[in-house]
Amino acid sequence: MMKPRPIYHLNGESGLRGGERQLLYLAAALRARGRRGVVFARAGGELEAAARRQGFETAALPFFGEWDPISAAKLAWRARGEDALIHAHTGHAAGIAALASWAGAPVVSHRRVDFPVSGLSARLKYGAAGAVVCVSKAIAEVMKAAGTPGAKLAVIPDGLPATAEESRWAGVEPGRFLVPAPEERAAHRAALAEEFRFPSDSILIGNLAALVPHKDHDTLLAAAVIVLLQRPQVKFLIAGRGPEEANLFESIRRMGLLGKVILVGHRDDPIPLLKALDIYVQSSWGEGMGSVLIEAAACGVPIAATTAGGIPEVVTDGETGLLASPRHPEALAAILMRLIDDKDLRARLAAQGRQRVSRFGLTRMANAMEEIYDSIS
Repeated sequence: MMKPRPIYHLNGESGLRGGERQLLYLAAALRARGRRGVVFARAGGELEAAARRQGFETAALPFFGEWDPISAAKLAWRARGEDALIHAHTGHAAGIAALASWAGAPVVSHRRVDFPVSGLSARLKYGAAGAVVCVSKAIAEVMKAAGTPGAKLAVIPDGLPATAEESRWAGVEPGRFLVPAPEERAAHRAALAEEFRFPSDSILIGNLAALVPHKDHDTLLAAAVIVLLQRPQVKFLIAGRGPEEANLFESIRRMGLLGKVILVGHRDDPIPLLKALDIYVQSSWGEGMGSVLIEAAACGVPIAATTAGGIPEVVTDGETGLLASPRHPEALAAILMRLIDDKDLRARLAAQGRQRVSRFGLTRMANAMEEIYDSIS
């Protein structure tokens, strides 16, 4: 039997956000099946460090931009020598992979955002790939509109370790993505209450997202004002970092929300925060899928979100969460109020969301990706 072709996982981001965690989950699941993977990352970046901690083979590239010929040449030379397939996990990485493909290296490109793609980009960047993996049907439609042939597109949602075995592959504790016991949840809440000096019996509504425009924290703040006027016992916790952080803090100050909407900063491990919440909220106007929504559901947290992008493919309105139109603070506030006031509804949505987490497991993801890898010559 032929040895499976190694996979070069390509991602030049300096941070460790959802897409980078998904790369590591996939690489771990493939490693458990005997597939060698090499993580090509930015030297000194968080992805490189995380990959090394998990025992992956790593390699550094300069990543001088999305059409970096130096990175592409180094990548192509090594890929051809090892008969490896290049898997580009970001849009910038897709450009480098496209250049490498011109030297004969086979390529798969991943698309995780639902931003419009120009026809030129679709032809030059994604046209070079043997397959384009979209994490939602919404993204696949964006790619089709840009001219990518439907036969080249595959929809494979992001995932998480849904079983003890998958957790072992990914190097996470088996209880990480489980509903916390009451005493564990109480401990997480008490720690947050002490850290940020609010009453431990507050209703906690949280958001974990990069502080970037398409996550639309402005709509979240406007919705928070509406909610807090009627339910002052609520605390909004916003975790993350990004270029909008200073603007967001200034908006919170100007709107009189200090102490009510709290920027909790970057959390190396955000799961304790998730497990402390009463409600998870996602206010995005653009969202490829929102892997944090799966994490919230796995931890038993009811979800309020918008209908942006691929979110409705993860959260079924009225069944596993409540959805509102993007950029509509009144609508978002209304579904938050429903959840605040109806504990039984929160419990029902959380239970049904938790039941559906298994469909986002790593085994499913690895099976689908290996079929794509093996179909590309």
